[in-house]
Amino acid sequence: MKKLSPLLLCVLLAACAGKPDSGADTPADEQTQATQNGAQEQGPITPKGEFAQIDVSRSQQAMDDITGGKADTINIILQSPNDYAPPVLYLMSAIMFDNDYQDQGTFWYYAAQLRARSDANKSGDETTHAAVSRLNQQFGVRIGPHSLSNPERLRAIVNQVLKWDSEQTRNYDPRWVALQGQDVVTETQLDFAPREKWQEIDALTRNQYRQGLEQAISEIRTRQAEPAQ
Repeated sequence: MKKLSPLLLCVLLAACAGKPDSGADTPADEQTQATQNGAQEQGPITPKGEFAQIDVSRSQQAMDDITGGKADTINIILQSPNDYAPPVLYLMSAIMFDNDYQDQGTFWYYAAQLRARSDANKSGDETTHAAVSRLNQQFGVRIGPHSLSNPERLRAIVNQVLKWDSEQTRNYDPRWVALQGQDVVTETQLDFAPREKWQEIDALTRNQYRQGLEQAISEIRTRQAEPAQ
């Protein structure tokens, strides 16, 4: 399989999951989505300066292996999931879900979403959030509605994700997300939080994620309690 530039990692993985669904998680607003679409229309871009130093080779290889049909790839990823950037986990989650491993697929979808959000939160380039929104839209096509149909199961799985993530050490480079923003087109220096702040941002994102989960479940319960029109 022909190698793709790191900038296209998220775009290709998202395309593997099909078209976005209007009910998927965390849709991008119009301005952010327009920025992302514009970047995609420009085609492959060669990262320069500090952007060129971001190593996504292991995740890129996993992507190539999965899309190339290598059967053992997912088992290899599961042995060391902390070594792979979130887009790989998104793709793995969709494949598991579509092959009747629904709980496992749901777990890895929300693990990928959590990590992608916390990585975007480390970036000073606000347009990186568009990449996360697009991944959520694409990979949430089936998993999102399935999860929301059973709020208590969703709560249990997301709580497992939060606990698991808090106990792990992430070995991949969170700066992968910088390759998805607009700065990679115009800048040579990264606008990214220093390494000593990464764990703090991860913990803050987990807290925000938990709060968002409870708010979403509360809203679902409220809608379910409303009388049918």
